[in-house]
Amino acid sequence: MMNLAVLTVLIVQQGPEAALARKCDSQIPWIADGTELVDMELAAGHHPQYPDARVPKNYTVDRSSLLAKARATAAERKRLILWYCPRMPGLHMYRALLTDRYMKSAVFTDPGVVDLVTAKFVPLRMCCDEATGGALGLKAFDFVEPGLVVLTPEGKVLHKIDRIRTFNADWFRAALVAVLRAHPEFNRPAGETVDDLLRGGDDDKAFEKASPDQKALILRRRAKFEDVLKLGCAPTQKGIALLGLKRFDEARKLLALERSPETLYYLAAADLWTGKDPAPRLRTLVEKHPDSPWAWRAASNLARADDSLPEGPLAHHLEDFFLRPPEGLPTSTRAPAKDADGAARAALDFLLRAQWEDGSWRDARYAYWPDPKILPNVWGAVTALSALALLEWRELAPGRVDAAVKRADAFLRDDARLAPGQNEECYAQSFRLHYFAKRKDVPSLNRIVARMAALQDKDGHWAHEYANPFSTAVGVHALATARKAGADVPEVLFRKAADALLAKRGERGRQPYRVEDATADSEKNSMSRSALCDLALYECGKASLADVALAVESFWKFVERLEAVRLCDYHSDGRLAGFFYFHATFHTLEAVRALEPAARGDSLGRFRDRMLAIPEWDGSFIDSHEIGKSYGTAMALLILSRTR
Repeated sequence: MMNLAVLTVLIVQQGPEAALARKCDSQIPWIADGTELVDMELAAGHHPQYPDARVPKNYTVDRSSLLAKARATAAERKRLILWYCPRMPGLHMYRALLTDRYMKSAVFTDPGVVDLVTAKFVPLRMCCDEATGGALGLKAFDFVEPGLVVLTPEGKVLHKIDRIRTFNADWFRAALVAVLRAHPEFNRPAGETVDDLLRGGDDDKAFEKASPDQKALILRRRAKFEDVLKLGCAPTQKGIALLGLKRFDEARKLLALERSPETLYYLAAADLWTGKDPAPRLRTLVEKHPDSPWAWRAASNLARADDSLPEGPLAHHLEDFFLRPPEGLPTSTRAPAKDADGAARAALDFLLRAQWEDGSWRDARYAYWPDPKILPNVWGAVTALSALALLEWRELAPGRVDAAVKRADAFLRDDARLAPGQNEECYAQSFRLHYFAKRKDVPSLNRIVARMAALQDKDGHWAHEYANPFSTAVGVHALATARKAGADVPEVLFRKAADALLAKRGERGRQPYRVEDATADSEKNSMSRSALCDLALYECGKASLADVALAVESFWKFVERLEAVRLCDYHSDGRLAGFFYFHATFHTLEAVRALEPAARGDSLGRFRDRMLAIPEWDGSFIDSHEIGKSYGTAMALLILSRTR
C-alpha cells in the first residue's frame, strides 16, 4: 500500500479534474446496482468482490430484481437489454476499476454511444454475481471483464462482447448497430429526421438526406476517412478524418481553426500519438468548457489515480483514434492477423506511435509494490524491449525506426532514468543487456553487468520484488546474451545463480514461485517459468538440452490454461496470471531456440500461430492491461521475429 506521504501528494495533485472526471458516464440512464469498484481490490485487503469503503457493511444488491426490472422495461418498450458488466465474480482481477474507468471515459461519455444506447436499448449496469452468472451461462475466464451482454426481454442472451482492451467509441457504436441490424424486430427507427436516424444508428437511411457535415460524421464512423476529405464539410470533420489517417500535421492545422471542446480533445490525441504530452491541451479544455462531455473525458485523463498516474485511457495508449470497423458481430476487440508480416507491420506502427518524445515507452501503470517509485524501472524495462523489437523489424520502416531508436538509445544510456534500489530494477537492467547486446556495445554491457552483480543476493538470486527463480533465470539469460556479445561476465554470477536454481528444482524443471516456498510448484503452476529456468541452468552449464526440452513440453501441455488468463491481471489460475503470458512465451521460445533444430519440432510455428491469433484491432498486443500495450506489442514483435 502507498505510504501517507505519497497519498498526501496525490490529494494535492487531484485538483478540480477529479470531480469533473466523475461526470463521465452520467448521461446514460442505467438501471444500476450502485457497486463502486476499488483499485487494488485484493491487495488492499478488500474482498469478497465489489467492496468499497463508501458502501455500508450491510450493503446488499438483489441483482435478480434488477435484471427483472430491465426485462420488464424491455418488454414494455420492445427493446433489447444492454447489460454492461464491469466485474465478474472471482479472484482473477484486482484492478478492474481501471478498465471500468476506461469504458466510462472513452465509450460511455461519447455522444454517439450515449445517443444510441439511450434511443435503442434498456441500459443495465451491473456486476455479475455467481447466481446471475449461473443463470445466464457466464463465468470467469469464459467471459473476461469489462464486457457487454445483449439480452432479449425474455432474458435470452443474444450476443456478448468481452475481453475489451482497445477503447474506441465508434467501434463500439458500430458493434451495437450490427447487433441491432441482426435483430430488426428490436430496431425500429428513433424518428424520421436525420438527427433522429443518426441518434438511433440508422446511418444508411440518414445518409441520403444528410448535410455535408452529417455525411462526414457517418463516413468517419465507418473509417472512410478519405471520403470525408472529398466532401464540402467543416474543417473539424476533415481534421478528425486526417487524424484517423495518421496525417498528424495536416490534422493539427485544420483542428486548430476551431477551438471547440471536440477539436481540443482531438488535438490532445494528436499530441499523444506523436509523442507529446497531451496534458496542456486537456487542461485548456477543462478550464474553458467544463460543462462539455469532452471536458469530462479530458478531466479523466488528468485526474490522478491511486497509482499516481492519469485515470483515463488516453495517456496509457488504450484509447484509439485510428478506427478499424468491426467485421460482422464482434465478440471482443481482438482481430487475428492473416500472416506474420502483416501483424508485424501493424504492431510496429503502433509501437512507433506510442513512443514519447524523450525516447521512452511509458504507458505501463504497474506502479505498486510498494509504491510508484518503481515506475522508472518498469518504463526502463519496457523501453529496452521496445527498442530491441524495433531493431529486429527495422526493414519494415527503416527511416522511422532509426529515428525512434536514436531517441530510445539516448534514454537507455542514461542511468539517471532508472530508480536504483527500487523493485523491478533487475528487469530494467536485464532487458538493457539484451538491447546493448544487439548493438554489440561492449562498454555499456560491462557497465550494466557490474550493476547486475551488485543486485545479486548472497544466495545467487535476483529479486524483482522478492527473490525468486524466474527473475533469477531472466538475469542469467540476459548475462549469457551479453557474454555472447563480448561482455566480460564473471563466472561467479553464473555459479551462484545455478546453485540457487538447483536448490529446489523439481522434475521437468519445476520451480517454486518464491525462494521461501518449501518445494517446487506443480507442473501446471510452474509451466510459465520451467523452461526459462532450465535454459538458465543450461547456460550455467548445470543442465542438459534434454532437460530444457522436457520443460518446454510442460509449457505446451498447459499453454491453454495460460491463454485463458491472458487478459486477467491477477494470479488467476493458481500461479498463472496474465502478466506472465508474454514473459513465459518469450522466454520459452528462447529455450526452444537453444535446442538443436531437430529437437524443436513444430514449436516455432506454434509460437507464431499463437501470436497471429491474438492481436488487437489497433495492431497492438496485450496481456495484463496494467503492464500495457507497448510491453505486449514489443514482446509479440520479438516472438514473431525469432520465429521467422
